[in-house]
Amino acid sequence: MSQTTITINGNQYDLKVTFKFLSAFGIVKNDFENNIEAMGNIVMGIVGGDPYALVKALSAMSGKDEETVKSDVENAEADDLDQAFEAVENLLVTSPLTKTTVSKIIKPIKDTFDNMDKKMEEAMAGKSLPVSSNTPA
Repeated sequence: MSQTTITINGNQYDLKVTFKFLSAFGIVKNDFENNIEAMGNIVMGIVGGDPYALVKALSAMSGKDEETVKSDVENAEADDLDQAFEAVENLLVTSPLTKTTVSKIIKPIKDTFDNMDKKMEEAMAGKSLPVSSNTPA
């Protein structure tokens, strides 16, 4: 079983991917199509930096209640959160329970976020409206 330990807001989290973790995200026996969608949502939330996805994942992976995790995440240093997102993503990629599915979906998800970032950068660089065109006539 893949597992790792991280610290958020001074509190230790022992993370592992288990069937309980999968169930917390609605991944169940004999429902492949919905399981793929649920796994995609987990990966998308973690790769995209969604704090709610992080709280749910940390709670399910550590066994701590969501309110405790939410409080730690809200009061965490940025480096702690970066480490947490990275740890969850790495566990999803390496855990025997998730690695086959995640290996198929993570690249398209990351590519989508990269394309969004590029479009935002293009929109912000040199394509801003002049101040005079932002004010009503």
